Amino acid sequence: MFAITKSVVSQKRLLKDLVVRDLKARYVGSSMGFFWSVVFPILNLFVYMFVFKTVLNMRWSDFSSDGEVPLIMLVGILIWVAFSETVSRTTNCLVENANLIQKVVFPSEVLPIYLTGSSLVNMTLGILVAIVGVVWFAYVSPTVIDWEAVRTNLEPGEPMPRVMGLSASLVVLPLLYAMQALFTIGLGYFLATLNLLLRDTYHLVGVFLTVWMFGTPIFYPSLMVERAGFGWLLNLNPMYWLIESYREVLIYGAWPDPMFLARFAVAAVVFYACGAAFFHAQKDRFPDLL
Repeated sequence: MFAITKSVVSQKRLLKDLVVRDLKARYVGSSMGFFWSVVFPILNLFVYMFVFKTVLNMRWSDFSSDGEVPLIMLVGILIWVAFSETVSRTTNCLVENANLIQKVVFPSEVLPIYLTGSSLVNMTLGILVAIVGVVWFAYVSPTVIDWEAVRTNLEPGEPMPRVMGLSASLVVLPLLYAMQALFTIGLGYFLATLNLLLRDTYHLVGVFLTVWMFGTPIFYPSLMVERAGFGWLLNLNPMYWLIESYREVLIYGAWPDPMFLARFAVAAVVFYACGAAFFHAQKDRFPDLL
């Protein structure tokens, strides 16, 4: 693990160049270019508002305010897309860059890291859109909640409605970014190496990510999972801990659950340590496996 980390630190300039190149390549040839990274989250927000609020009348509770559900879903899908896109790409990154690994002395350990960095930069633009949405629905056009009616009609066990807003808790965002990057890179190291040993890994990862997505409360509240008797699944899902932490900070201006942060921090360190160790142990075999 330490050998991989030391090598990566010495390749900071290469990492920066790879991230910039990847970001430019995302929309090469398009007239709007990088601006699409801003357009997509805005379009998603309006789609979610129409489908889940207007058509399905979906609510996290009976007293959800206007814009709350679309923003909850938008934040969840932004984090998930950044994660799943990176995991999918890193799984096959060694195979796709076989010419570099076989012909020159190339630091292959930077591949999962630059892909993670590129996704996080892209995710940041979507998060800025989410913050603008929170500002609009919380301060510009807020929903007035009749708290007396809420207390009267609240069912047993149903949580009180939340008030959207922003606060000093935004300072936690860099920590969430760092933990997300560490977790994703560690998983990427492991899967990229495993894919060289077992080429079916890439296809299995695609299926697994789909199952994992629907098993994570992105489009439905976690309370539904708990009431169905599957709350134990949430205790095994690191992405649930991460997404809920982002939602607390970005939508409600609250501090993340310390238990969620602690659990995810442990998961991130463990995944990174195991993934980096596995990657380093097999690195000398990469040219032959490719």
